[in-house]
Amino acid sequence: MIYILFVYSRQLKINNMSKILLTLSLLVTIFSSNAQDLPVNAKSGKITFMKTVDAKGLTAQQLYDIAKEWGGKQNFTIEEDQAGAKITYKGSCKVKYPVSKSAEKSSGDVAFKFQFGAKEGKYRYIFTNFTHTGDPEDAGALEDAEPDCTFKSISMRGWTVLKKETHKELLKTIEALTKKITAEQNDPTKSDDW
Repeated sequence: MIYILFVYSRQLKINNMSKILLTLSLLVTIFSSNAQDLPVNAKSGKITFMKTVDAKGLTAQQLYDIAKEWGGKQNFTIEEDQAGAKITYKGSCKVKYPVSKSAEKSSGDVAFKFQFGAKEGKYRYIFTNFTHTGDPEDAGALEDAEPDCTFKSISMRGWTVLKKETHKELLKTIEALTKKITAEQNDPTKSDDW
């Protein structure tokens, strides 16, 4: 693509400075279009998925029990537990990404903090503190523009793919939680309204 730009600019007789600026503009456009738009909390500066969801018909205790059971089935580790109100987990998901200068894919884990809060008829989830550990090296916090390891281990392309894969996996996790709560919410045996 840059070659085509170079040939085209020669035909237009653009000076060298304009060629450089045009090339830099093109590169910035290419790299910014590959960036993953992960939600970043303005206060903490961390990638954060947070939402309050209506769960009419379920008590805070029922929501808490559902989340506690669901988190256990996901193999999340409980960090903090306020019975009937809030539970905080340490979780992780597996991701695959290309290794630098290779078609070979590597895999690693992205650890995160998952907090679930329950009130009468609603709940809130927060997923934050995303950190990559894995092969060939740990890449660190996903908020960072570049991985903590060298580009010989994970390239910028690999870093972008890692973030995109994390985003996909987290959306699947949130969907599974939402489906579990919705199924319980719609279960006729749990309703006292008859």
